[in-house]
Amino acid sequence: MTNRERSPRTPLPLQSSLARARSGEAFAPTAVTVVLLAVYVMTLAPSVTYWDAGEFLAAIRTLGIPHPPGTPLYIIAGNVWARALGPLVGFARAVNVLSAISTAFACGIATLLMQRWTGYPMEAAAGGILAGLMSSVWLNANETEVYAPSLLVAMLLVLVAERARVAFERRWLVLLAYLCGLGWSLQLSALVAAPAAFYLALFSASPPEDPGGQTATRRIKSPTTLLSMAAVAIVGASAVLFMLVRAKHDPAINQGNPASWQAFLDVLSRKQYQPAPILPRQSPWFLQLGNLFEYADWQIALGMAPEAPPSWLRSPFTIAYAVLGAVGCMWHRRIHQPSWRALMLLFFTATVGVVAYLNMKAGPSYGQGFLPPGAKHEARERDYFFSLAFVCWGIWAGAGAVRAASRMRAGAGVAGLGVAFLPMILNWSAVDRSAPPRALIPRDGAMAELVQAPRNAVIFAIGDNDTYPAWYVQQVERVRPDVVIVTIPLLGAQWYREELERRYELLPASYVRVWRGKGATLAAIC
Repeated sequence: MTNRERSPRTPLPLQSSLARARSGEAFAPTAVTVVLLAVYVMTLAPSVTYWDAGEFLAAIRTLGIPHPPGTPLYIIAGNVWARALGPLVGFARAVNVLSAISTAFACGIATLLMQRWTGYPMEAAAGGILAGLMSSVWLNANETEVYAPSLLVAMLLVLVAERARVAFERRWLVLLAYLCGLGWSLQLSALVAAPAAFYLALFSASPPEDPGGQTATRRIKSPTTLLSMAAVAIVGASAVLFMLVRAKHDPAINQGNPASWQAFLDVLSRKQYQPAPILPRQSPWFLQLGNLFEYADWQIALGMAPEAPPSWLRSPFTIAYAVLGAVGCMWHRRIHQPSWRALMLLFFTATVGVVAYLNMKAGPSYGQGFLPPGAKHEARERDYFFSLAFVCWGIWAGAGAVRAASRMRAGAGVAGLGVAFLPMILNWSAVDRSAPPRALIPRDGAMAELVQAPRNAVIFAIGDNDTYPAWYVQQVERVRPDVVIVTIPLLGAQWYREELERRYELLPASYVRVWRGKGATLAAIC
């Protein structure tokens, strides 16, 4: 039987399929990137949003230092990007576009990888589209958020690892180490992909003359290779030294004030937040994993029921796409086991690994009805920590949708592609940040707060959403820089009390050196 005579239900031999895919290799990844970028731009926030966006925008504008661990590479790259694009579209929108481009390219890379691994462009495109339409991924893509470029670096790690897998050249391992260094100086979440990337590069392939896999072992044990990898990783990570240098100039946003080596190390280790060790657990394992399942339930059809508990309008879609993910996962395993093992490792580290490492308390909306009264909760929902896991799920579920449709009816793969696009409709209303007046509430609220204040006023803020939009308005739009925002939860940090005394003379020295409690410190400021 010739290839032309084959039934559409019968897959081509892998070699033939790979050759067909690579002859037009750029089409599917490019199409996915363009489509997702258009979706993100259409739902893009026009200005500042709540939570960290205002702080990041103010820090990018002033080349400052946001909250620990500081994300210095993101601040530097964002500043350069905003200087280039900001005069055309506005500062905040320019940095928001950086998130959109980063996420779209990350999903394009995922499409390219899946296409190379399997030789099936339609399945790869469906996976890339669905990965980018997961609500947490989408919400990172249409505002100022470091998790968008972090996702891009994570996918670049896997792309370089794939190149190292097939090329057997030392330079790709060196580049992989350099990207790890950059990822660390950008945001630690990028390194969630590192175990899978190194597995893919070192242990998932062997050249024909070395079927036992000894070549990979020799490459990593080579002193020259190890020294080169260590050197370039240090070079990539050296971007963090920006904080040590910049803090000495006391920029407007200077969280932690890492002007000394000790303060610098405190910022890198997030000492201010007293990060929890892996043991003991802040919540039982079953609660922490259950919280992850809650976040997974938000990914496909959040617009159908934005409320936190499971919903008959939203959860059936979650279950259906979970089944499609299993179909795509099993199909990937049959087609190309080395890459399947790497993607499975990535999925594991991005789910169980992240849960284990972060050791979080229950989310604000999780545990109602079975957690005891007064149980501790996170300050905000942390679904964005698991974006990389949702990308893996989307890759498999999109491919599974095409494979399932093709099995039911010959030539019906396009219907599976439509299934991959369906979350665009199901999520749109919940993730669209473009529509006024909701899109402008953070900026307008901060503007009203500042404009109505007397000259040289001191405003007490009780949290991030009171503080960060006001910082944005002051530092980016240059409105009422005379007003001092005092963030009450930061008063317990000595560096912050020193800042209030050094810049504004709002505290006597005796209140700076010794923490006298919130009430006494507020009274001293007044």
